Amino acid sequence: MNLGVGSKVQKKHKVGLAAAAAVLVAVPGGLVVKNQATAAEREEERKSLEQAAEEVFQRRADAPGAQWRTYPPLAGMVWNQADARAVVGEVTRKGARFIVDVDAITTPYTSDTYGRKLTPSTPFVGSYRFAFERDGDDWRLVQDLTD
Repeated sequence: MNLGVGSKVQKKHKVGLAAAAAVLVAVPGGLVVKNQATAAEREEERKSLEQAAEEVFQRRADAPGAQWRTYPPLAGMVWNQADARAVVGEVTRKGARFIVDVDAITTPYTSDTYGRKLTPSTPFVGSYRFAFERDGDDWRLVQDLTD
C-alpha cells in the first residue's frame, strides 16, 4: 500500500514540478510581452509628442511675424506658406511633465503673385527643449525650456 501512496505522491510531485516549470517558462514570456507593450506605449507617446511639437512649430510658422517672413523672397516671388516638421530626440519624464528635445525643420514656400509656381525655399532648422503635460488625450506645451 505504501507503493500506491508513494506513487500518488510522485504523481503529485511531477505535476507540481510541471506546473512550476510552466510558470517559469510563462513568466519570462510574460515579461517579454510586457516589455514589448511598454516599448509600444513609449513609441506611441513619442509619436504623439512629436505631433504636439509639430503643431507648435506650425503655429509659429503660420504667424504673420514668423521669422522666415523677415527675409526677402526671390525677385518676382512672394512668400506663400511654410510647412513645419518636428523630430523628437530625447524624452524625459519628470512627474507629470515630459521634457522633450526636438528639432524643428520649417520650409518656407514662395509663389508668383497669383499663388502659382509654389517653390520650396531654404529650410530653417532649430533645436528646442519643451515641457509638455497631458491634457486629456492631447498634450499641452507648459514651458519652452530652450536656452
